[in-house]
Amino acid sequence: MVLKNKLKIKKVLSLIANVILALLIIIGIIIGVALLPIKNNYKLLAVTSGSMEPAIGVGSLVVVKPASEYGIGDIVTFTSEKTASEKSVTTHRIQSISEKNGEKIYATKGDANNTADSRTITDDQIVGKYRFGIALLGYLLKYLKTLPGLILIIVIPATIIIYEETKKIAREAKEIRAKSKLNKSPKKEKK
Repeated sequence: MVLKNKLKIKKVLSLIANVILALLIIIGIIIGVALLPIKNNYKLLAVTSGSMEPAIGVGSLVVVKPASEYGIGDIVTFTSEKTASEKSVTTHRIQSISEKNGEKIYATKGDANNTADSRTITDDQIVGKYRFGIALLGYLLKYLKTLPGLILIIVIPATIIIYEETKKIAREAKEIRAKSKLNKSPKKEKK
């Protein structure tokens, strides 16, 4: 009875480990694809301020994709120069659109902000249009972009896969040796 319970617990733990491993691999693939420099690719971003609340909360993961047209009311992510060497991205709603020298100029504003953004943006600054967001997953994305997160998403699953495959190889080698010993057992010689 105790042996059966131990086997059940071992199977459940193995199943849980496999599910976690599969989730880590899927998350890693999604993040990897989003980071590829493919034109018109989806981008995954983490929201770090409350300027778009309640529509988009702090810590949300937002998915954006470039669009051919942007209109008033669209939520867009755009780059803005913080310093000469550093760019940041902001996700705000388009409030108005004007045109200057044949180029569209967008005025944006965060839903929770009292005033519009001080700078306007152009099409070349827009990273993409907001498609959807998932609350709190932005924290995970930010963590996965750190060294410990990288270890979690790549090194740990790789180690588990290598360990499991090594166990399988050792088990098969043991079976081959056992079969080999059976085949080499001393045979009676005929006189």
